[in-house]
Amino acid sequence: MKERLFTLLLFVVGPCTGILPTVAFPSNNHVRLHPAGGWHAVEITVQGRVTDKEKGEGVPGVNVVLKGTQKGTTTDVNGNYSIAINSTTDVLVFSSVGFGAQEITVGNQTSINVILESDSRTLGEVVVVGYGSQSRRNVTGSVAKVDMKQTENLPNTNVTQSLRGRVAGVQFTDSGRPGQNGSILIRGPRSLGGGNDPLIVLDGIFFNGSLADINPNDIESMEILKDASAAAIYGSRAANGVILITSKQGTTRKPTIRINAFSGVSEIGRTVKLLSPEQYLQKTLDYRAQSGLPSDPANVASYLTTTEAANYKSGNTIDPWKEASQPGRIGSYDLSLSGRNDATNYYLSAAFTDEKGVIFNDNQKRVTLRTNIENQVTNWLSVGTNATFIRRDLSGREADVASIYYSSPFGTWKYSDGEPTQYSVPEEQISGNPIRSALLTKNEEIYNNLFANFYGLVTVPFIKGLSYRVNYSPNYRWNHIYNFVRQDRRLPNNTTSTNKYNQESFDWVLENIVTYNKQINPNHGFDLTLLYGRNHQQSESTTANANQLSSDALGWNSLTLGSTQTTTSTASKIDGISSMARLNYRFKDRYLLTLTARRDASSVFAANNKYATFPSAALAWIASEESFMRKASFVDLLKFRLSYGAVGNQAIQPYQSLSLSGITQYVFGDSGPTSVGIFPATMANSDLKWETTYTTNAAVDFSLFKGRLGGTVEVYNSDTKNLIVQRSLPTLTGYTSVLTNLGATNNKGIELTLNTVNLRKKNFEWSSNIVLSANKNKIVHLYRSDTNGDGKEDDDLANRWFIGQPITVYYDYVFDGIYQQGDQIPSGSQAGFVRLKDLNGDGKLDANNDRTIIGQGGQPKVRWGVTNNFSYGNLSLSVFVNAMQGWISDFILLDPNSTRSENSPGRALNQIDAGWWTADNKSNTRPSLVYTNPQGHNYYVSRNFIRIQDVSLAYNFPSKLVSKLHVTNLRAFLSAKNLHTFTDWPGTDPESGGTTKSSFYPMPRSYTLGLNLGF
Repeated sequence: MKERLFTLLLFVVGPCTGILPTVAFPSNNHVRLHPAGGWHAVEITVQGRVTDKEKGEGVPGVNVVLKGTQKGTTTDVNGNYSIAINSTTDVLVFSSVGFGAQEITVGNQTSINVILESDSRTLGEVVVVGYGSQSRRNVTGSVAKVDMKQTENLPNTNVTQSLRGRVAGVQFTDSGRPGQNGSILIRGPRSLGGGNDPLIVLDGIFFNGSLADINPNDIESMEILKDASAAAIYGSRAANGVILITSKQGTTRKPTIRINAFSGVSEIGRTVKLLSPEQYLQKTLDYRAQSGLPSDPANVASYLTTTEAANYKSGNTIDPWKEASQPGRIGSYDLSLSGRNDATNYYLSAAFTDEKGVIFNDNQKRVTLRTNIENQVTNWLSVGTNATFIRRDLSGREADVASIYYSSPFGTWKYSDGEPTQYSVPEEQISGNPIRSALLTKNEEIYNNLFANFYGLVTVPFIKGLSYRVNYSPNYRWNHIYNFVRQDRRLPNNTTSTNKYNQESFDWVLENIVTYNKQINPNHGFDLTLLYGRNHQQSESTTANANQLSSDALGWNSLTLGSTQTTTSTASKIDGISSMARLNYRFKDRYLLTLTARRDASSVFAANNKYATFPSAALAWIASEESFMRKASFVDLLKFRLSYGAVGNQAIQPYQSLSLSGITQYVFGDSGPTSVGIFPATMANSDLKWETTYTTNAAVDFSLFKGRLGGTVEVYNSDTKNLIVQRSLPTLTGYTSVLTNLGATNNKGIELTLNTVNLRKKNFEWSSNIVLSANKNKIVHLYRSDTNGDGKEDDDLANRWFIGQPITVYYDYVFDGIYQQGDQIPSGSQAGFVRLKDLNGDGKLDANNDRTIIGQGGQPKVRWGVTNNFSYGNLSLSVFVNAMQGWISDFILLDPNSTRSENSPGRALNQIDAGWWTADNKSNTRPSLVYTNPQGHNYYVSRNFIRIQDVSLAYNFPSKLVSKLHVTNLRAFLSAKNLHTFTDWPGTDPESGGTTKSSFYPMPRSYTLGLNLGF
């Protein structure tokens, strides 16, 4: 593995040392030697400014390209550009999204100013579609492009934060912890047993690392492939959608240095509200009163433990959340160098991120390095590399959130010498001191990722439009987690322990891609893409443990000092083969057809079904180009799309279709030798095959009133068949379950994206972006069994899977309030206990007849997000509101006293402050403290929320000042994240939806100040 690392480093460093010296920094007129050995003509520099006809302001990001070549640049923040040409007959093409393109012959001009007019018909924006790119107007599938400019002034350290609420049909949730990846769901869940995570493609190559590895400032564009037509090109790994990430390249002839930096603070935004010292005492008194025990407020100290009573009498109290938190901090510093000339395009960057979470000792430090270089070796051959190295340091054992929940406000967390107590209340040992492990444990948790793509591109000189590209992408990841627990000086026994976990993964992808583009005549054109490739994944890990070390001087560096030592190890390999063909056909540039077929093979499946084929087709009609639409002058664009196709899911672990063996150890007789036994642990399934999703997608793209109103409406229907599920088996077979294909699910929904320019004056503009999506998910069938003979397929009650219902539903008794004094109370119950509905009216409660589906969880019925952008002169303000509605979740911790909730009001333990019934406070929603939930029912709460997610205020310094400072752009911004959440959710965050004590990580609220500087 070390040899692979050295080879990859050589590949990354080699281009930097061998190619960069060829980059020239030209003056206005000069002659220079091409790296391949040829001479170039005298170059002339043309410069100027591009402005918007309506506003009279400079337009940033306009593409200025020398027609017929790939040579070009873009305008800066003020609309200025500079480009070198070779001849007065050269033609410059000026294009930008939302504007009509212009072509200007240079002639004898050295200064060309251009005025662009709004024209949404052009749809000149280029989107990545997988193994290539297309003009937005020619896209036939469902491809959503993430506007990275909307998030450039936000303190995003993870690229997934750019997806939150901003793309219709995409649900992103995370815990708010530094360095955590979160989860992404595109168009609802499909699988019961396989994964629902989308495929990540970075610079055209499968990326098996974490999205937390990628530096957001390195991203040029991010596209989401949502329907089968768009995603089928990735076949077996695309059933859950595809996220395409393209890193930046050089865009200007003059070398550009950019500095992006922001720093800020974080605080706890929401926590689970625990009992205050006063409420804790009241809980103790009320519980005793309801239990028939003495409950005199004057003697409350006598009802506490000895430790609690001492602190109560001394006036010592603890706020558990405050005691276990730390001042949050965030800092990000990014430096890049980029540029391009006739021979070389380069982008180099280095970034450092330092985050301290709001919970004690929860931190992340990340270093990312990137090298993107492409060199035009000859007029028919280009070679290049996109390489990145990431190191994430998550070292430090954070405070135990679950123990925070239980912590008595009258506990003791530290001795006078600063050493942590083992238990905050020694008389109550169900929960430990939340910060003890954090203080006693030395932890090192580091993740390294070296990812690269080396490619060559051959433009066949004797066949116009034909090109061949080869990609070789190695990815080496290595990480380790080391822990050493030092001796607790307050304990007499040996408490030392240590463990080391090491993992290495090596993946590679080799692809051969042939592309042929042909315009037959003005009416007919097509492009064809063919691919054949292989991919390989392998990983290995080792875990070693040692307890009761004879010396703790060496920590985890000498596990042999432990009196008890254990070791485990694992290894696995996955191989795959892929072939693909895609045809895009254009008739009169308004009738579009896309046909795609991909065939994949994967070693994770059984011998009988290793191969699968995934076809798709899509049609598009640009109706606004028809002659009969010309009278509708308010219509800039009207485009209809229809697609159908299949994609697969191979998200299972290797070897699962085989019969695997288990290992056990046992001893023969007293003091006999230890022997190792091997036994069959899992049943083989030689017919296990791919889980496949078939999707129909229909859409309308539109732009009206010269771009003032535009957007997309999409409807889809997805059927997933041959679900990969662990099916339970009768014990008489000798196995508990077998991995098999069964059942089907369906997802259907609607998505709306609107972009509006609400108000546009000379110096002021207000625009909005609105996304809205609704998804309905259901299980179509499972085992096709009808054991009770009622003519309906049986549900799977054990897994809570119900035919015709969403994958995640809650099945339970129906809550009907609280019995009050004077009610007709059944035997076994009393005032203050929960009333449950007798659904079948037989006068008794039983699990078979009185439980029903309470509601839907897992995903909301409706998601929406609204971004409002305001600009006045050089000042701009962005406000983003994110919302999810139409879902619930169970929340058993609302049960004040039961084995299910593990709340124990009679013990020295804290709990959620959700209220409870008393004779004086006759709650109709919360039971008394002595209600023990004999039916074992749950409590359900709405997860609906509306959140002010991001607010950013930015100021672009005036061009005169920028020029005096000899910089190309200068912008300062102030931003806030997670300002306020409107919700009834009792947990920390309704979006992530944590309902267990260990998942109550507080959602942070952050404020940052940043600076963007360019030279």
